[in-house]
Amino acid sequence: MANTVHTTRIAAPAKAVHALIADVTVWPLMFEPCVHAEYVEDPPRGEGRERIRLWAFAGEEVKSWVSERTLDTHSLSVDFRQPEPAAPLASMSGRWLAKDLGDGQTLLELHHEFEALSDEHVVLHALHQNSPAELAGLRIAAENPRAPYSFEDSLRIAAPPEAVYDFLYAADRWPERLPHVASLELTEQPGGIQRLVTETRGTDGTAHPGESVRVCRPESGSIAYKQLRTPTVLVAHTGEWRLTRLPDGTTLAASRHSVILADPKSRETVRNTLGATSRATLRRAKDFTETRRP
Repeated sequence: MANTVHTTRIAAPAKAVHALIADVTVWPLMFEPCVHAEYVEDPPRGEGRERIRLWAFAGEEVKSWVSERTLDTHSLSVDFRQPEPAAPLASMSGRWLAKDLGDGQTLLELHHEFEALSDEHVVLHALHQNSPAELAGLRIAAENPRAPYSFEDSLRIAAPPEAVYDFLYAADRWPERLPHVASLELTEQPGGIQRLVTETRGTDGTAHPGESVRVCRPESGSIAYKQLRTPTVLVAHTGEWRLTRLPDGTTLAASRHSVILADPKSRETVRNTLGATSRATLRRAKDFTETRRP
């Protein structure tokens, strides 16, 4: 059984640090390797116990796993384990521990204990790469608290969710379908993971390079994404296309954005810019799927 310990000192109260660890919904905005995180719907598992699913970079690939967590607000710890570890792991568990040093200072420890089926050095390399990045992200978030800003646009589309999903999934067709997309390079990996390198046009004709990674799940009508290269007005940006089947078989298509603003004064500009792009994409999806013949 191998183990690792990574630490960082944070100029913030231990309870505030623990609260950030506890809330996995902010992890993609806070942790550079984390692409998407969500709670797994299960029957109640008892006080402080939960199941989460994570998608995160391990080297150049995005991996996904379920983690069982036990949160303790008294010891300011979060214990975790993977009930079904994927190769090359035979087992993986660990602990976050926020130690109060007094005077608003915290020593944060991140412990991992694992057994590898093979390629132990590959696991160690990933841990030594991701753990410091996660600790650095958490330190920045705790020392410079900025509340995430989230907003949503939606549109009813008279087409089934499957058709709308296909339009949003086929990002390689966007340059011919979406006027604001000048070029797009798409690469895919198993598990519904897409990586997009794009160049988009602003309303003034200015070209904007971008790169993002997407988690595509047709069974739940969801495409979640994280922007890997953000403009200077954003510290972090994640989003999700979510499709809901209405009783009449049509679709409620929603585009949700969550951002950390570099400057709070840019809130309205960011809302208008990202919202306009989402609404334009939804309108194109509506026109395409409603007029397309079987």
